[in-house]
Amino acid sequence: MSFKTSNVLKVYAIAVITTAIAFTSHAQTWESTSTAKQKAAKQISQKQSAIKSWRDHLQKWGLDSNYNHALAVGGKLNTDGWSGFAYYQKRDNNTSCHFFQLSFSEIKHEKQVKQQKGNTAFPELGAASPYVFGKINNLYTLQLGYGKEYLLLPGLLEGNMSVSLRVQAGASMAMLKPYYLKLIYVNYDSAGQHATMQEEKYSEQNKEKFLNTSFILGASNWTKSLSEITYVPGAFADLGIAIEPLKNKNFIKTITIGGNFAFYSKELAIMAENKAYPWQANFYVGLSMGKRWK
Repeated sequence: MSFKTSNVLKVYAIAVITTAIAFTSHAQTWESTSTAKQKAAKQISQKQSAIKSWRDHLQKWGLDSNYNHALAVGGKLNTDGWSGFAYYQKRDNNTSCHFFQLSFSEIKHEKQVKQQKGNTAFPELGAASPYVFGKINNLYTLQLGYGKEYLLLPGLLEGNMSVSLRVQAGASMAMLKPYYLKLIYVNYDSAGQHATMQEEKYSEQNKEKFLNTSFILGASNWTKSLSEITYVPGAFADLGIAIEPLKNKNFIKTITIGGNFAFYSKELAIMAENKAYPWQANFYVGLSMGKRWK
């Protein structure tokens, strides 16, 4: 074999080896790409399965189909007072229900402060009692509402707690009960001064004494003006979040957080020296307890 032929064979062999290496490299790349796609598809499938499993878990633990009715009573601390309430609830489907609620509230003005002073000037009139300076009415409201509850998060903490949205609206009746004070009247004659005490509500005629701490002995008994209550009709709306531990139990314990707004046919005067408005609004946190049944 000549030297020239030998060189040609060497070049040919090198070319074949190079081509084989390149083909093997491309094959490995194709195989690597295909494997990566398969792994990605598998991961996506696993995530979808996990999401579906968690959704099924929530529905299994959070939605309770054993009870259709509920009755509960509770109380609320409001930014302007307190409330007591009772409600009846009926389930519409797995994620919503409707309810009727009756609530009674005492509304306090942000400026009212209870105070008391000793009675050393006129001990013959008796001991002084606590009172709110400038207050002319106690305000109470009675609200009857219809509402809907929508399940937002059915099963948290292994199904032991649910979170729902509550909306309701209805009629509201405001009750203004006159606030009576024990006012001191001093008379002077030839024998000296004589003090007497009279229980009075606020008026234009007595406002000089009613708004002067020197002539106030204290507040009258709460029952003093029950026969003089003024009723003012109105309407209200309420929006809140209900947090319910032990969702799947027949004993209800519900925490509510929300706000209430009411509008009335006339102004609701509580304090003599502060402007009165025909509306009332507050935020609240409440707790109710009761029973469920089929």
